[in-house]
Amino acid sequence: MNDNERPDVQYGDRVTIHGGSGNVGIQHNNGAVGDQALPPEVAALFARLAAVVTDLARDGRLHEADRQSLAEALPVLTSPAAEEPRSRRNTLLLLAGLAQSVGEAAAPALGLANQLLALLSG
Repeated sequence: MNDNERPDVQYGDRVTIHGGSGNVGIQHNNGAVGDQALPPEVAALFARLAAVVTDLARDGRLHEADRQSLAEALPVLTSPAAEEPRSRRNTLLLLAGLAQSVGEAAAPALGLANQLLALLSG
């Protein structure tokens, strides 16, 4: 097969620039994923929420499935900077919903989860 018979195959990036100045290339990422520094007040709230969730996960009044969900959320709460922002948000939403359904026993967890959601969304 010679060059004229080969199909038009493109490997890698294809970029077309129309005008402009100072064009230097493609930025493929927007910074590191994981181990992102969190503001100290956010990190402190995650630590408080982790402690509250740990206690709540041991509460015998909760259904086993609820205690299991709380236990599964702990890794995100104990190392939030190592998690993707989406994972942190999803965990907080799960905890807020679970805390709301549990009621009074989970009020501190609900308050902290909502506070963190507000800080991270704003």
